[in-house]
Amino acid sequence: MFLQNMQILKQLLIRSFIIYKPQFKDKILNGLIFSSLNTIVFAYIMPVAGLKNFGPFILFSMTGTWGFFSTINNIAKLITDITDEGSNLTYELTLPIPQWMIFAKYALDNAYQAFIITLLILPIGKLLLWNQCSFEHFSFFKFYFILLVACIFFGFFSVLMSSLTENIYKLDNIWLRIIFPMWFLGCFQFSWKTLYSISPTLAYINLLNPLTYALEGSRAAALDPNLSLPYWPCVLALVFASGLFGYIGIAKLKQRLDCL
Repeated sequence: MFLQNMQILKQLLIRSFIIYKPQFKDKILNGLIFSSLNTIVFAYIMPVAGLKNFGPFILFSMTGTWGFFSTINNIAKLITDITDEGSNLTYELTLPIPQWMIFAKYALDNAYQAFIITLLILPIGKLLLWNQCSFEHFSFFKFYFILLVACIFFGFFSVLMSSLTENIYKLDNIWLRIIFPMWFLGCFQFSWKTLYSISPTLAYINLLNPLTYALEGSRAAALDPNLSLPYWPCVLALVFASGLFGYIGIAKLKQRLDCL
């Protein structure tokens, strides 16, 4: 039975990939424009204002950031499927597979889409920064491993946010009250140790923000690890957050849709 369920899940993921495939070109282009503009501004314009050597910091933060944003953009689709009785989700819930796997499939859809979109950000960013970006501390395996783990977290986070959003018109509330604060305070433009030097209390509170671990861990794999939170604890924190948010989000969706 387990193997049969996994086979059905595999076919559903393949189907989603085929449907989503035509959008990859535009999604990747959007990600490259967003990340390139941020990298250029912080590498070549902000130094004039006194912010030195910040280009690589932003570049390695951009991979996780765009993965987060690209996943968040898919929340609207899942909310639409939840509120539409004739949606694809309604059909999938009739398949001979546990309902929790259907919701997990949506999370995995978002995860692989985010991962694929972010793959080119680092190479393009390196070309833009050129000699400003050193690979002295860079670990290919660690960097892309935590990026993959982060994208899985983003996927399950999107399921949780969808379960908390009553309808598509309430999406702005989730964006402004949860998503934007998570990103803006999630160590995108500053390191956790910088925040700690200003206010240890705020720094420890910020450890409750999973995005902190995604961005700090990415930089720990690419820049001087002494400047970031330890790499492996960041990975473990993301795994824990994925399980916790996934469990809560799926439970709330099953209750909301009155799944048997």
